[in-house]
Amino acid sequence: MPLGTGVSRMNKKTRTAHIVGAGIAGLATAIGLANRGWSVRVFERSPVLRTTGGGIGLTPNGLHALNALGVGESVRRCSVVQEEGGVRAPSGRFIARSRLEFVERRYGESIRSLLRTDLAQALEAALPEGTVRYGARVEDIRPGDAATPAELIVAGESLTSDLVVGADGIRSAVRRCLYPDHPPVRSCGAVSWRAVVPASGMAPVAAETWGAGLRLSILPLPGDRVHFSALACSSLWRSVRDSPDGPARLFGDWHDPIPLMLCRATHETTYFDQIEELPRPLDGFARGRVVLVGDAAHPMAPNVGVANLALEDAVELAHTVGDAGDWDALRAGLARYDRVRRPRTIRMSRMSRRMGRFAEMRAPLAVAARNGGVWLGGFLPEVVSRRFMDSMAGWTPPAARTAR
Repeated sequence: MPLGTGVSRMNKKTRTAHIVGAGIAGLATAIGLANRGWSVRVFERSPVLRTTGGGIGLTPNGLHALNALGVGESVRRCSVVQEEGGVRAPSGRFIARSRLEFVERRYGESIRSLLRTDLAQALEAALPEGTVRYGARVEDIRPGDAATPAELIVAGESLTSDLVVGADGIRSAVRRCLYPDHPPVRSCGAVSWRAVVPASGMAPVAAETWGAGLRLSILPLPGDRVHFSALACSSLWRSVRDSPDGPARLFGDWHDPIPLMLCRATHETTYFDQIEELPRPLDGFARGRVVLVGDAAHPMAPNVGVANLALEDAVELAHTVGDAGDWDALRAGLARYDRVRRPRTIRMSRMSRRMGRFAEMRAPLAVAARNGGVWLGGFLPEVVSRRFMDSMAGWTPPAARTAR
């Protein structure tokens, strides 16, 4: 693949794309563009393929995106179907519970769970060997225009390309380069601890448990393992911040198997994060020859399957710019990508923010009202679940929309 060559005369035989970040968004975008004939290189500052967060849930929209990228079957082989879901009180009582057979009937795919590392490895395996350059920190970006290629400075080396994709996560350096005056991410007022532990001796059920300013989700995984994500409002976290067993102090008296899961999580295997989001959406996802995908484009609280949205981004971008053979077509494709993705991700960000505030209520009367409302909704679990799932998972790939 030619690097460092001028590309102002863009054509379909020599199109190059440089992608910043080898997370789920970056790897998926690399596959989508490579499938459309682009010569792709991914730059990752970490020395190895690195994913954080442990387990991940894939909803039908994410699986449809993986199918469109040609890796759906390999991901299904290393995942398990989530057959039920629900909301529990700290005592273990189910406030709402639903069988999820309707999900596949309605959307054509089930909800699946797997290790985030397995997803990343499946994506990387679908790329030509050597596509990802590890230990490569991008130091500067020049967006380019009609007459000038985009330029990356990587470890002091200048590389030019037809297209640069910023997939470098929630604190994206590419986003700061494109929009230096945009407000940075801010705290959502919560923190989380996430880990994968052995599930032997447990009977984990996929569900969220809601307390007062606290919630904990359980996600069974393949290989007799289970993922948990424990979230606390910042004020509660500050009360245990200096304690080595902070999560156990906050969640240790909750229902089984939560105490055992917390006990099996070690400091080395537990990921801690401040939950952050952009205070307002970007004015656009593209500038010049540079475009943003995933968390780099739309940082939000993790309540609506943000990895699935990143997979959607990859498919939509490959569709809109995949056939571009000159600047005018590329510019038009990036504009179409922006028109399609920004409204959806803005809606999802607002939904995620509302869900977080609802689930993380602290006042006793508010908690009681919340749980009562969810319990009443539990009398019609499929109807309630369907309303939420339509908003989140009711996306289909462009090719399927065109065929209708």
